[in-house]
Amino acid sequence: MAAVTTRVRIAVAGLGAVAQSVHLPLILRRWDLFELAAVCDLSPSLRDAVGAQYGVPAQRRYGEVDTMLAEADVDGVVLLTSGSHGDAALRALSRGIAVFCEKPLAFTLAEADALAEAEAALGRPALLLAYMKEHDEAVWRTAELLADADGVRAAEVCVLHPTGESQLDFANLRPAPADIDPAALDRLREDSERLVDAAIGAGTPERLRGLYANIVLGSLVHDTSLLRALFGGLVGVDGARAWPDDAFPPSVEVEGWLPGAVRARMSWHYLPNYPAYEETLVVHHARGSLRLTFGTPYVLNNPTTLEVVAPPEHAVPAGVVRSTFVSTDESFENELVEFHRMVTKGERPRAGVAEGRADILTSQRILRALAGGDLLSGEATR
Repeated sequence: MAAVTTRVRIAVAGLGAVAQSVHLPLILRRWDLFELAAVCDLSPSLRDAVGAQYGVPAQRRYGEVDTMLAEADVDGVVLLTSGSHGDAALRALSRGIAVFCEKPLAFTLAEADALAEAEAALGRPALLLAYMKEHDEAVWRTAELLADADGVRAAEVCVLHPTGESQLDFANLRPAPADIDPAALDRLREDSERLVDAAIGAGTPERLRGLYANIVLGSLVHDTSLLRALFGGLVGVDGARAWPDDAFPPSVEVEGWLPGAVRARMSWHYLPNYPAYEETLVVHHARGSLRLTFGTPYVLNNPTTLEVVAPPEHAVPAGVVRSTFVSTDESFENELVEFHRMVTKGERPRAGVAEGRADILTSQRILRALAGGDLLSGEATR
């Protein structure tokens, strides 16, 4: 039986698919680390249904994040809302409340800089950037092997992305709510448009705006962060394309350089009828290759497989040219455990504000490459 440690009182903002399928079940699983003290969602019916399911009293079910932060008496907040998390995270940090922040951290560098100032004022680590692949045991093993690799030449990421609905068929999600105030949705859209204007410029074509907010920062950022965690991140983007022109989401391909003259390619393909989500990272070096294969992220404890091709003296285990390491550790749970350590022990997380800012900067460079002859303005021109 797990030992009861210092329990962290947390609130969850945003009760949609990822909350219902992943984070809330894991918070319940880790009763030894967390007490779910409050929930928040724009939908009254959803926050009441989920609140009742998880034993959150009616007076601790909120419709506004700021009200929840002011009233709920929590140590941390899990931000699972859509769009940029910059404003909500800043409001939490300004109250001394630690933040577990799902993707993306923010839409703009200015938001990230404001978060860095707020965290510095607290004098302790207070924001964990929750990109689950950075908390995958197989990724950690890959990092160990790369540290001994000789002459890394190339890293290639490929994502095969069916519909979100097909990925979540198993999860028995609650029906999409129909009771959200339209005015609240309008305000969210206006806020997002304003931030995209600041990032890539007002008047930018709608396709580019959608690519930035929904694809590059909304999904591809997981792969940006994976390359950052393993190699230090893209130091240059020298090509990007999106096709076909008459489809959205399209396929997106990005080419660039990692530190040490390592060539990188990221390919992201939205394929609505593809049998199942799949993501691979293949690294080639002078003495072998490493291949990571990730499964559907919403399925808890879904295995991640690392295949190693190496000469006998470097293979795992020794004497085997091809070997496989399989991790069933739950990366989403590892994130929560690390968040608990950050809150209770002051440990710096694997990724925080600085890493989130680096990912935003890389995303803006990708958007510049995707824009081609279209003119951008705002932060993306710096």
